Amino acid sequence: MSGFIYRFRRPLVVILAVMLGALSLSYTSSVRGKVVELSNLLATVVSPASSSLTFLGHQVGAGVNTVSQLFALQQENQALKQKLLLYNSMKLELTQLMADNGRLRGLLDLRGTLTGWHLQAADVISRNPDSWFQTLVIDRGTSSGIQTGMAVIVPQGVVGRIVAVSPTTATVMLVLDPKSGVGAMDVRSQSVGVLEGRDPVNGTLTFQLFAHHPDVLVGDAVVTSGYSQYYPKGLLVGQVVSVQHAQFGLTEQAVVLPSVNFNRLQTVMVVLSHPSGSSVPPIFGGSAP
Repeated sequence: MSGFIYRFRRPLVVILAVMLGALSLSYTSSVRGKVVELSNLLATVVSPASSSLTFLGHQVGAGVNTVSQLFALQQENQALKQKLLLYNSMKLELTQLMADNGRLRGLLDLRGTLTGWHLQAADVISRNPDSWFQTLVIDRGTSSGIQTGMAVIVPQGVVGRIVAVSPTTATVMLVLDPKSGVGAMDVRSQSVGVLEGRDPVNGTLTFQLFAHHPDVLVGDAVVTSGYSQYYPKGLLVGQVVSVQHAQFGLTEQAVVLPSVNFNRLQTVMVVLSHPSGSSVPPIFGGSAP
């Protein structure tokens, strides 16, 4: 037996190798099929989760980008707000400078118009809320040559007169005060009378005329008549807004709206002196018809 095996050992080895290869291939094929089936099963189970994770990853990425964009937009919005605030501040400052420039230019023009007049500029420093439309206080007094009774004006017209004075300040009674009493004249008709404060809150004056049938019309300019010891002739006071007959028709009254905005007074001019018998040129008060 052993001799037979030894004799045919090579064919037997070949046959055995072939048989083992066949068995191996058969087993490998079987296992491979099972592996493929298992792989397909795992792919089926894992695929939805993988898709969800992929979608979630995209969403998280988009969310991060959105948060970054929101943060950038907030920073940009804050920067724009700062620029807008700076722009509004510069605009307000420019408006104020233009207003101050116009006011000072008006005062300089007034000085140039009233040749021979001695004027003292003064700033308004206080106003009493209880007498807002009756008096104000300026920052010039006797040390600047100011005395009681002096007229106070601005380029737009008459403000009032000095009623009290100290070395460094002075109190001005406004023409709106019922006790002011300004001698006035209608520029067009030359009709004369007295202006008194009518309604300080509404800022109007009563023009009491010295004639039975004076010629006064709505729209007429009213100036100082020069008959008062306080005001030179021709200073603009206001404009007639209505005309009415007094009781029994003996005299006539008119309502005058002042040319000065008393709520915006900042700098005024005190008339320290003026040429005797002088009259304001028509360019300012319109003293000529």
